[in-house]
Amino acid sequence: MRGGGAERVLQNLLNQMIVTYPHFHIHLILAKKEGVLLSGLNSKIKIIDCNKLHVKSCLFYLIKYFNVEKPDYFVSTLDYVNITVSFVHKLTRSKSKLLLWEHNTLSIHSKITISKYDFLNKILIKYFYSQAYRIVVVSKGIKDDLISKYNLSEKNISVIYNPVYNDSIIQSSNTKDKDTNVINIPYIVTVGRLVKQKNYFNLITAFKILLESKIINNINLVIIGEGKEKNNIIELINQLKINNYVYLTGFLRNPFPIIKNSIAVVLASDWEGLPTILIEALSLKKQIVSTDCPSGPREILDHGKYGLLVPVNNPEKLAEGIAQIIKGKVKFDEELLLQRAKYFNIEKSFNQFMEVIN
Repeated sequence: MRGGGAERVLQNLLNQMIVTYPHFHIHLILAKKEGVLLSGLNSKIKIIDCNKLHVKSCLFYLIKYFNVEKPDYFVSTLDYVNITVSFVHKLTRSKSKLLLWEHNTLSIHSKITISKYDFLNKILIKYFYSQAYRIVVVSKGIKDDLISKYNLSEKNISVIYNPVYNDSIIQSSNTKDKDTNVINIPYIVTVGRLVKQKNYFNLITAFKILLESKIINNINLVIIGEGKEKNNIIELINQLKINNYVYLTGFLRNPFPIIKNSIAVVLASDWEGLPTILIEALSLKKQIVSTDCPSGPREILDHGKYGLLVPVNNPEKLAEGIAQIIKGKVKFDEELLLQRAKYFNIEKSFNQFMEVIN
């Protein structure tokens, strides 16, 4: 529960579930009980800690859980976990209804998380995802990917957008945060794990293009997040000699004040599932520039109706899009942006999720 988009969505869903259905016994099984989001979980949710670094090391605990607890429903989230849980569900001959919750475009993401061999991923995903009572995906793009790439049955896949929007986003954005004091304004901001998927090289290169072209003056770039690519990102910033213009804040429990005070929110990813940062940005009425990557941004922004979409891994086009927003050549109506964010509200997604379960 370290603070990623899928983890925050899970937190929202569990908290809503325990309030709406207090007679449910809800268990959260974690490979390792750690992360900032734990403190935000309702205390009535029982946490089961396998105390392992990797999900594959939790097999014994999962087998024991299915055999002893015999849950009515078992929800698994993220691809490598889904395959592991489906394997144990099959092994124990469990009568639990198994729901696999997929947050990413598997044909791309599985090469990193499951196996680098595409043929092996196809076999594993096709077989183990087919065992599920239902597959829940967070965007239509993921559904299309599962059907076209893995030949999974369309009738067994439900699209439920991530429950993201709630009033606390707006409330949190109004709090005074010490982290904002060290950042020179004006600035553009991006939020996400520092991993290759998010393609910060694309964004930093685009930012360098803007600085060199003199299209923007005195504009800074703020990157919020932690991850394995941090050192490589710092190396590129140093190499391009833009240290004075780029801020790496690390992970922030409350990034919303920084998002609220930015000129624009930028997403430079190579692929996504349904990026929560775009919905959070809409909630704060922010202008958005995003790569038109598979999948999610096009659905959230409704084909460019609520934000600019640019080609994937194209720094020149990304720079051009950012420049259009900064110079005011393109401006999206702020009230319409907020209304769009409310489409992805917690109550709606929660009700759809419970319909699938029941």
